[in-house]
Order: sequence, then C-alpha cells, then structure tokens
Amino acid sequence: MSIDCRRQVLKPWACLAWLPLLLAVGGRVAAPARAEQPVPPQIPRDGWKDCEYNDKPLACVDEQLPGGLKIRWKDGQSMTYRSVSGKGKDASGSDLLRDRLGGIWRRELFVQGNITLTNEANGNRIFVPLRFPCKPPLKGEVGYCRY
Repeated sequence: MSIDCRRQVLKPWACLAWLPLLLAVGGRVAAPARAEQPVPPQIPRDGWKDCEYNDKPLACVDEQLPGGLKIRWKDGQSMTYRSVSGKGKDASGSDLLRDRLGGIWRRELFVQGNITLTNEANGNRIFVPLRFPCKPPLKGEVGYCRY
C-alpha cells in the first residue's frame, strides 16, 4: 500500500521520515495541550479595603445590605446607610441613602465597581473600592494582582 505524500507516491513509513524535517523548517503539528497550573485565588492583604474619608486613607470593610450599605471602619466605628423611601434617586440618577444619624448621602457607583458616598449638607465624602488590596506577588511573578 502506498500514500500520496506531497506529489510523491511513497510507502507509509517514508512520509513519517519527513516529519522531523518539516517541523525543523517551520511546519507545526498540533501538540497535546499542557495542563495549566491552577491560578491561586486572590488573597486580601489583611482583610481591610483601602477606603478614604474626606480624601484621607482609612481602612474599612463594606457589606451590601438589601436596600442599603454598612461600612465598618478600622478605627472601630461603623455606620449603616439605608435607601431613602419616597426619594429614591436624585436628579443625576444616584441613590440617596440615610445614615442612622439622619444624614442624607448620595451614592455613586462607578464602572469599576467603586462607590462614593457624598453628604451634600456638610461636604463629607466616603470612597469605598470594589476590591481588597492584594498581597505582594510571589517569587517569580510580575508585580500585579490577580483577581
């Protein structure tokens, strides 16, 4: 039995003899897929997000609640913000929230998932990032976080 191997009629074993030469010249043969190393999950640096209160860094953790938000600050303070019934959203489309002391805050959600709360009565501003800061990269890795 013979096989047509690129315009020449050769025995089956003769076509296989050309394979190393074809690969060396630049031909490519599909190789079996390598098993990828599993990507370890992102581990928060210390469990606190890099939040800001009036543009000053202050670590916090946020918790999304039905109809609101709770923020716990590293200095021991915490505050719960609930949707303002009846008002809903302001003219810009931002949610309006009321803290437990009665202050009204405008919540803006940015494309990246970060949140700002602004109290227009006194000018206070809270920034809460979506993600936790990550640990430094492992040895041999580039200095970027995996999420």
